[in-house]
Amino acid sequence: MEWKLKTDDVKKHYREYDISGDISVQNIEVLVDEMKTCITDCDHLVLNFRGITGFDTAAFQFFYSLKNSFVRDKKKLVANCNLSAEVKQLLKNVGIEDLAQAISFDSEK
Repeated sequence: MEWKLKTDDVKKHYREYDISGDISVQNIEVLVDEMKTCITDCDHLVLNFRGITGFDTAAFQFFYSLKNSFVRDKKKLVANCNLSAEVKQLLKNVGIEDLAQAISFDSEK
């Protein structure tokens, strides 16, 4: 898995990340540490999933937990997903029909 901070607007408390590759419990720890700062520092977080080659249920649990933190704090979390057919099917097999919808939260709705 690779991730890159795309935008960091301190004044607006906004961050945007591009995430690609195989997202799994074996490689997500470094992103977990990064997201801990986002929970406290960001009011609006955007995650762009591009070129994802794998996505396991442990990774999904992490992102769903991240969403719950944003729900609790009434902040905005947006996931943009450009997933391959294989990854979509993998997620569908475990009951996740739409990853973007499952982990996004808009406090303004």
